[in-house]
This record gives sequence, C-alpha cells and structure tokens, in this order.
Amino acid sequence: MAADTGTLTVVLVTVFWAAIAIIIPVASFFKNIPNKGVVSVVAAITGFCCWLFWALCYMHQMNPLIGPLLENTTIIALMDIWDTSV
Repeated sequence: MAADTGTLTVVLVTVFWAAIAIIIPVASFFKNIPNKGVVSVVAAITGFCCWLFWALCYMHQMNPLIGPLLENTTIIALMDIWDTSV
C-alpha cells in the first residue's frame, strides 16, 4: 500500500530538519573549532525552530480558521461567469 503524500511530506521534512539538528552538533565536536558548545546549541535550536515553523504552517493549511471573504458583487460576478444560480 502506498503512503499518503501528506504523511510522506511530513516524514521527509522531519527527517531533513532532524538531520540538521543532530548531525551538525555532532559533527562540530569532531572539528577543532572554538565555541563548540555554542555551535552545537545554535544548530540544534535552528533545526528545531525551522521544523516547528514549517510544521505549524503545514498544519494551518489543513484546516484554516478563516476562509476567503467575498463581497456580494464578487459573488454575483462569479455566479454569472460560472452560469450558476443560488
């Protein structure tokens, strides 16, 4: 059975940001750079914050709280273009 595209998207983006948040801090310990702790914390927080921002935007599109607000003239014009009636 094929995975749902929404599920696949969530998994792929989560894996991407988890890799950023995990691999960069771990890799910084193997390099001889100053402030290894700061680099690790900044990379981990960046990965988490970017993932959280993406997840919230993605979830907001699933069930928006506010739909489009149309004026009466716009509705009448659309009904005329689409040849529909109320």
